[in-house]
Amino acid sequence: MDRDQLIEEIKKQILEELRGATAPLTDKISDEQKEQMKELKNSLETSVKENPWMAVGVATFVGFMIGRLLYRRRDD
Repeated sequence: MDRDQLIEEIKKQILEELRGATAPLTDKISDEQKEQMKELKNSLETSVKENPWMAVGVATFVGFMIGRLLYRRRDD
C-alpha cells in the first residue's frame, strides 16, 4: 500500500468514526426539554421585539464583560 492509499484509508476511518460520534443532539434531548426550549425561545423573541434597545444594551454589556475577562491587563 503506497502513501496516498494509506492516507485515503485513514481519512475514511476518521470520517466513519466522526459520523458515529456526532449523533444528532436532538436524539439525546427529551421531549419535555425540547418543549421547554421552545417556550424559552418564544419568550425571548417576544421580549426582544417589545424592548429592542434593552436587548442591544444587554448584548453590549455581555460582550464587554467577556472581552474584559479574556483580555485582562497583566498589572490588574
